[in-house]
Amino acid sequence: MRKIGWILAIGLGIASSATAVMARPAGLFAPHLQQIREGLPPNTEMRLPAEVLLGGPGNVDPNSLIVRVIPTASPPRLTVGLFTCESGPYPCLVGSFAAESMASANAQRELNRHELGAAPITLSEGVRGYLLEGSRQTPPSEFSSLMWQQNGMIYTISFLAAERENMLAMARSMATEPGLRSTQVP
Repeated sequence: MRKIGWILAIGLGIASSATAVMARPAGLFAPHLQQIREGLPPNTEMRLPAEVLLGGPGNVDPNSLIVRVIPTASPPRLTVGLFTCESGPYPCLVGSFAAESMASANAQRELNRHELGAAPITLSEGVRGYLLEGSRQTPPSEFSSLMWQQNGMIYTISFLAAERENMLAMARSMATEPGLRSTQVP
């Protein structure tokens, strides 16, 4: 009987540690997770926040957002955009999350631009991000962006400048959440 108890305890321990490393992005991404995995370049991963936070002008309900998964081949990159409309006379992009391999010269250039133009922000232990405020860009932009390097990837999160604090909270969540791995074979 004791042996069964130990086997059960070990099994539960293994199951709970396997669950602990599974990515749990915000619910609005759930219908798109397979598309995200398929859109990622081979041997890459995408981190998404556990919760999408918004509270700036317009006070948009995150659950009403439209999610678009945008893979690109050159450079190999995946962007997940959040929109308030399918199309319309006014731009409806609220923000985006992007992942690109650290080997990408384009991603390295952009990360370097962020490092030179912003003070480092600690996202998690050993992970520093660089926030480039929209008002400090040339030309000024309505969007701010934050970039960091983690596990061989360069991540970019870009949101309306008014969402600064929410963007920082989402980036911290992304830095601690496990990544979604690509399903593409190299």
